[in-house]
Amino acid sequence: MNIFNRSSACLLVSAVLFISGCANTGSSLLSNAKPDPRLTSGEQAQFFTSSGAQGCGVGALAGAGLGALVGALTGDGKKALVGAAVGGAAGCAVGATANYYLDGLQKDYATTSARLQAMDTDISKDTAAVEKTTIAMKQVIGENQAALTQMSIQKDKAGFDKAAAKKQLAQIDANISVMKDKIKVMKEKDTAYKVALQAQKTDDKADKAKLDKLNTEYTRLNGEISALENEANGLFNQRQAISLG
Repeated sequence: MNIFNRSSACLLVSAVLFISGCANTGSSLLSNAKPDPRLTSGEQAQFFTSSGAQGCGVGALAGAGLGALVGALTGDGKKALVGAAVGGAAGCAVGATANYYLDGLQKDYATTSARLQAMDTDISKDTAAVEKTTIAMKQVIGENQAALTQMSIQKDKAGFDKAAAKKQLAQIDANISVMKDKIKVMKEKDTAYKVALQAQKTDDKADKAKLDKLNTEYTRLNGEISALENEANGLFNQRQAISLG
């Protein structure tokens, strides 16, 4: 392997590690504060934790690998780098598209009836997950809002512990980061369901009834996500209004 090929390989590995690291670290590089465990531990840790950026990162990682492989097979290090760049961009585009769920349904299920049944299972599961996530998030939101209100009242008074308040704000910011990510993933799933439902066409009476039922279930899910987002926005706005200098 010549020097260029070794450099290409090193650069490719570095890029892959960078993409992978970005996909997993999120905003943790910005603060050492830990989010409330009610948002991240136990059952909650399983719900809505893969953001669109992470999906894009995974898509880019796979695309970069395939692109680099094409170049490597030709023995051309330059082509490997170009292949990694082009493949990564393509992988990111695929990972970010709102049609990913519909594409999966069409690939895995041959009939409309089977796709509707799969969607029923998925929407029901995500609706239950949103409800459980909402309970945890509302608890944290309520406590954080109370803390911010108290801080707003006390921050200009003598004896105010500014250092402790900054520490508390850092944790609230960590909570907000987790909440924003979860809501973002919820909305991505919501959009995916909407696209998939709109694509289902059938003349079968039973399938039409099933599709009507799914649209009703989707409307409920959409409403619960919107309500949670509105609740969280109250905390986001309240946090933005506080500055300790």
